[in-house]
Amino acid sequence: MDHQYREPKDCNCNGEPGCMVCDGGLSICKVCGLMEGSLTTDCPGEWSGKKSEEIYAGNLDYREGQGWVEEKNPTNQMWERARNGTL
Repeated sequence: MDHQYREPKDCNCNGEPGCMVCDGGLSICKVCGLMEGSLTTDCPGEWSGKKSEEIYAGNLDYREGQGWVEEKNPTNQMWERARNGTL
């Protein structure tokens, strides 16, 4: 399942300036609650905020058809390629 990102119309900031979703473009999934560097390869389809630190650290990812795996998420894969000069 693809992540379903919050949009300004979904935001509860009431138009306050400086909103990270409306003004900053922060990517937050409406379904799993994961955001930016803690976004998994696929959306797990349920609230997963308690796993965000493990995901962000590169220890956990969710992949459709495999479930939760002890692998790097897309952000950590990108950081690894950048460190190796293969980006």
